[in-house]
Amino acid sequence: MGKEYTSRLLKGGAVLEDTLRVVELWDPGLSPDENLHRISVGNLLGKPSRSRTDDLLYQVLRVRYVQPGSHLIPALKSLASNRRAFGEACFYETSRADHLLAQFAEGPIWEWWLGGRLSVGFDDALEWLHELAESGKVPAWTDSVRNRAARGLLSTLRDFGILSGAPGGRRKEIGPPFMTPLGFAYVLWREHEQGASSHALATSRVWRRWLLDEEMVEDLFVRAALLGVLRFSRAGSSVRVDWLVERLEEVTRAAA
Repeated sequence: MGKEYTSRLLKGGAVLEDTLRVVELWDPGLSPDENLHRISVGNLLGKPSRSRTDDLLYQVLRVRYVQPGSHLIPALKSLASNRRAFGEACFYETSRADHLLAQFAEGPIWEWWLGGRLSVGFDDALEWLHELAESGKVPAWTDSVRNRAARGLLSTLRDFGILSGAPGGRRKEIGPPFMTPLGFAYVLWREHEQGASSHALATSRVWRRWLLDEEMVEDLFVRAALLGVLRFSRAGSSVRVDWLVERLEEVTRAAA
């Protein structure tokens, strides 16, 4: 368990504008390594140093959007004109790659929201990290690393729209719950291709990352079906999802 929680978040955050730029620059005629090298040597992200560019490209964006498969970036390119759905897809991939971020969103943020809390602060995030350390789920980080991790969790969730508030503020507002049908369809397919059953898709903890309860999830299934990418039916606790497309890029193109 401890290996799943890292301070990798400190290296990236949301970096939505950089992600969008990489997606726009991506040449499908080149290999992933060739694309990353071209962006790096040409300083196409406009960073002040090659080392900073390479850290972002190879330690952050490659892990999120290249390693899972060559189908992700073309699909994200189809979403680029819908910034909200694009951000939702990027949040999914970022939290998939960063277990600490996923667990913070699915755990305390979700529980605080259910409990009626309207905001979360730096001290709340720090206390949660301290509890993880005491239980042995994170390494023995220094105070400075733990502080940066707490700030990184809050700022990343703010940049993805789960929280809101001033960039330098110590408190952020939670919610409201929201997800576009297009972003929902993207996440559905990504979970499906990783082996999730119809029932698992409907009950997954992943929807907590957007503060979605069971009723909201069912409504989004219905709205995703209207996009023409799937059929959805429920009879009591039985759920059935039939896909009408065969690839992720078809999901994003059909929904667009």
